[in-house]
Amino acid sequence: MTRELKTIQLSNCEVEIITSLTWGEKERLQGVFLKGAKVGADGLNGYDMSILYEAKLKLMELAIVSIKCGEEVSKFSNEWVENLSAEDGDKLYEELEKLNKKKQ
Repeated sequence: MTRELKTIQLSNCEVEIITSLTWGEKERLQGVFLKGAKVGADGLNGYDMSILYEAKLKLMELAIVSIKCGEEVSKFSNEWVENLSAEDGDKLYEELEKLNKKKQ
């Protein structure tokens, strides 16, 4: 399957991302969000907010096709995203969050 891609320019690299999620990708992402739900006999009793970080990483894993820093091209890794500047991380996540909110 050929997918439409978009390039996000960060301070020291270019990140190529998909422009939409497949149904299966969206379902896997929603599964991560659902893991945070605390359900008891009375229904939903709260939500573990720490799961949001895991969901952000999953979205990045699903959506980032490649990372080009100079001549070096690499794939997504948790280590790479952990070392982004706060500004670059926020810029990238804002673009990726549009995928999660897009109606398929």
